Amino acid sequence: MKKAITMSLIFVSIILSGCNSKKLSDAEFTNLTPAEIKMGNFTYLMTDEVLTTDEVEEQIGKVTQIQEMVSYSEDQNPYKNPSEIFKVKDTSVEKAIAIQVNDKLYIANIDK
Repeated sequence: MKKAITMSLIFVSIILSGCNSKKLSDAEFTNLTPAEIKMGNFTYLMTDEVLTTDEVEEQIGKVTQIQEMVSYSEDQNPYKNPSEIFKVKDTSVEKAIAIQVNDKLYIANIDK
């Protein structure tokens, strides 16, 4: 009986821990002009339009790979530290996303 209770508690804790985890999509960032973000089957082109934190929703991805196609000097690199990717409020991810670069959020539109 103790074994059954222990196994039940382990099973329930595994199920509950799975419910709390949020899977973020991995993205590749290429520093062309405009910069490209590839996430899943989509390619987005970054714009210079800055968004506020009120204009984005939850984080949906993170930059896990950076391809540097253009060499910039350290103080001239406009694409230092791309990191998190967010859903834009009232916009489908099939149209646009927001990407955090150098502590600012930029909109990136789908490449057609």
